[in-house]
Amino acid sequence: MGLYLISIVAINYIAFYIYKQTVKDMPMAEAILKSPYSFPKVWQTVGWMGSWLLYFPGIIIILLASNEFSFKTHRQNIIDGWSRNEFVYTKLMLVVIVSIAITIITTITSVIFGLASGSDFTLDNSINISYVFIQSLSYISLALLCAVVFRRSGVALIVFVIYGLIFESILCFPVLNRYVQPQLGFFLPLETTDTLVPIPFAHKTIYKNAPDAIYLLIAALAYLLLYFYLVTKKFKTDDL
Repeated sequence: MGLYLISIVAINYIAFYIYKQTVKDMPMAEAILKSPYSFPKVWQTVGWMGSWLLYFPGIIIILLASNEFSFKTHRQNIIDGWSRNEFVYTKLMLVVIVSIAITIITTITSVIFGLASGSDFTLDNSINISYVFIQSLSYISLALLCAVVFRRSGVALIVFVIYGLIFESILCFPVLNRYVQPQLGFFLPLETTDTLVPIPFAHKTIYKNAPDAIYLLIAALAYLLLYFYLVTKKFKTDDL
């Protein structure tokens, strides 16, 4: 988990270095990229870069949760006196804590690179930090749900990664948005939060039909409540 949090800084450092070298070699690139690491754009850029790494904490949560079932430690905790609610709430709390840690690191990274770019500090556009928290919570909660439903780390990992990287990508733009309704694909579970933290340049072209942030936020919160309910319901009703 520590390596993952460090990688948020590392991936932004690489992107920042490439951006500086590109602008140095081709000054016209700055007009196209529009200073992604300057305030206030940096709040969005760092969040978007970090979103590519969100599968890693999801994988960690799956491994931790599925190991409880594989080694029967969930059963031992219940035998030792925990209620089922207490056990499952600790897992949900872990998801929240990890999401908070991701948000804090993202905030610090944004400030560092924003100042390093030579721009003046501003909180304009910092609403993207709250979207990063919702996005992190969404990805990791879905990972926990996969672990609780399938109980085997291999199956849960495959479902989580394939669904996020392949299934939603195919279902969103080529299928739902093109053949059903232009905005429908944006309301898929992970795509909802991905649209809240879009690519910092050319997003007006890629997400030109995207719904307003308030509707996406409502949908994301509804999915989170559904994840929490399903995780709690599944663990409370299944045999230990």
